[in-house]
Formats: sequence, C-alpha cells, structure tokens
Amino acid sequence: MSFFCFRKKKALDIQCLGLDFKNPIGIREHSFAGRAGFITLSQPEDHILDWIMKVQELRNKTVLAINVTSDLAKTFSLVYDFSDLIIIDPDGDHGIDSPDISDTSVLLDEIVSLRLCYERYTPIAFRLSHGHTPAEMEELVNHCRLSGIDAIVAPGSKKVAHIVEMTQGRLPVIGEAGTEAEALECLQAGACLVETTSGPIGLAKLIKSLSKE
Repeated sequence: MSFFCFRKKKALDIQCLGLDFKNPIGIREHSFAGRAGFITLSQPEDHILDWIMKVQELRNKTVLAINVTSDLAKTFSLVYDFSDLIIIDPDGDHGIDSPDISDTSVLLDEIVSLRLCYERYTPIAFRLSHGHTPAEMEELVNHCRLSGIDAIVAPGSKKVAHIVEMTQGRLPVIGEAGTEAEALECLQAGACLVETTSGPIGLAKLIKSLSKE
C-alpha cells in the first residue's frame, strides 16, 4: 500500500499513513497527550495490564505509535491491536554498532508477512539506526520500499532530506529530533511528521512556531 501525506483544511492538520493527525509533531515516551499529533510509547515489558490501560487511555486522545525493540515478531503480534502505528526498532538501545543488514531485511519481511494475519491494516515504520552508513541506509530504505514497510523514521534533517530525495517523496519519512530547531529542520527537509523528546513545553513551542508559518 502506498501512502502520501496531505495537509488538510486546518493549518496544522495532516493526513499521513492513512491516519489523521491534528498536527505533525509527536512526543516520545510521555504520558502527556495534550496537543501532540501522536505519541510514541515503548513496547510492554512488565505489568502488561497497566500498559494496556495506559495505551487505551492515550489512544482515545491522539494517534498512538508503539516502538518495538526486542523479541520483535512476538511483540509485534502482541501490540498490533493496540497500535495506530508500529515502529520497528532493531537498535532500540541506540548503540554505536548498527544491526546486521541481512538480518534486518529478513526480519522486516517476517513482520510484513505477520500483518497479513490481521483484518485491520496497521502501518509499519522502520527506525533507522544512528550507526548506519549512507550506503547501509540506502540499502535498507530500498528494501523497505520493496517489502511493504510504510514509512521510515530517520534521525536528523540530513538523513530525512537524503531519503526524501532518493525516494522522490514516495515513502513517508518521520523525522527524529531532540530539540525544537532540529524538529523544524526535519519538517523543512521533507518529513511528514516529527517525533521529539523535548516534552510538553517543547511540544507547545513547536506547535506555536508552526502556527505562525
């Protein structure tokens, strides 16, 4: 399935990955929904019932992405019915060494095959590692396009711009940013959405900046 991003009538509303976002700014690892366009939560570890309750509460307020980092196939199946978007992150600890390309490619094929078991279509994004070289990144992006992965999460505006250029904008890119300035740079580079770790205050500043444009 191919997705394109569309700005809606309201200034900050955007339709991307078949989902409606009230703005393109997401917040990671936070229970504050507020004005966030989406929230990215970690996969469940312990206390699964508490996690499910938190997920259900947040999902009623905003688009919910789940970041899957370990025991990937099993966890993918566990979170599928609770997610609006699933992010596959083989390098969940953001280590220096990037995951093996061939292993990652096989894993992505397995994940996409698992999705065929479900009636509801949930988009899947792949999070690039900070350790991937440009050549590795291009190989993985091309594999994602061929295998049916719906989007790429890319750290920083340079990687966002590179992917947008190499795919001619045909594969949605979610920028990963730590500051307000980095988030704006990702959007300017062509990201449809941006995931930040700056918290509610940073989120509010970003939305205010975008509203002025």
